[in-house]
Amino acid sequence: MKNLLIIVAGLFLLQTASAQEEAIFRQYFLNPMLVNPATVGADREHHNLNMNLRTAFSSFTGAPKTYALTYNGPIGKQVGVGGMVYSENIADITRFRAQLAYSMGIQINEDLKVRAGLSLEYQRMSLSNSVIDSELFDPGDMTIQDNIDGRRFFDTSLGLYGEYKDIYFGYAAPNLIRTVTDEIAELPGGQGGSFKYYILHAGGRFAINDNKVKLEPSIILRNVRNVNTHVDVSMMASFLNEQFITGAMFRAGAGNSVGFLLGTKYNTLKFIYSYDILVEDFQRYNGGSHEITVGFEFGRKDGSFDRSRKYRDK
Repeated sequence: MKNLLIIVAGLFLLQTASAQEEAIFRQYFLNPMLVNPATVGADREHHNLNMNLRTAFSSFTGAPKTYALTYNGPIGKQVGVGGMVYSENIADITRFRAQLAYSMGIQINEDLKVRAGLSLEYQRMSLSNSVIDSELFDPGDMTIQDNIDGRRFFDTSLGLYGEYKDIYFGYAAPNLIRTVTDEIAELPGGQGGSFKYYILHAGGRFAINDNKVKLEPSIILRNVRNVNTHVDVSMMASFLNEQFITGAMFRAGAGNSVGFLLGTKYNTLKFIYSYDILVEDFQRYNGGSHEITVGFEFGRKDGSFDRSRKYRDK
């Protein structure tokens, strides 16, 4: 019976491996570029460099480990650019992804700002050579041989993002190219049109007592390739100008879970740690999931070149 439960747990992990089409970081509200390309450059005052590390289902053999390095910042009056590289390791599967993002914003009025963004992405997925050494390996299995050499493809995502006073909201359409190719190949993931997948997110940043206390509630709804629709609800609170940061998280669907986060900010450096556990039987076979975000914030130079001003001054 125990062996049967372990096998079931392993199948759960394999399902999670296929669900990593969109790396499901829990701390997306600290680095929204992870879910929406339109957010790059939304902060017009700073350049942001972030490192995200997530270990899911720790202590379980072959559990997912995800590493991401992202940059985004403003250029000129309304343009934003960003870049991302990250690697995912799940059992003997390795996925490398590199992404470039661009966004353009419009100031509708004093309270409302909107942005549109586009990202282009390169992916490479491969199997470890250790698969060949497994006693279950069939030397004639060309599928495994092809994946050891690696599968490479390109993808793109579109996004919209807006801010109204202290509220923000966004929509992203991920995996547009792969959805079209799936539909051409008549695969299950391609049924429903190019925009069948979506990510909706919203939240707020509310300052209290002259910024000594800040509350940041957020919610995200994901319907992405190869994973069930799910919703994350988070509440983050910071005190004494972000010297102390804490919060709680809840996920429903695609693995119900709860978690908490702790962190701090010192000058330009922000450090956040979070821990979450499944509210499911599989939690008995792992030590929960850990995630760390380390962020660096650099002020924008006052002498930044504004191309539009060059022509206005003539």
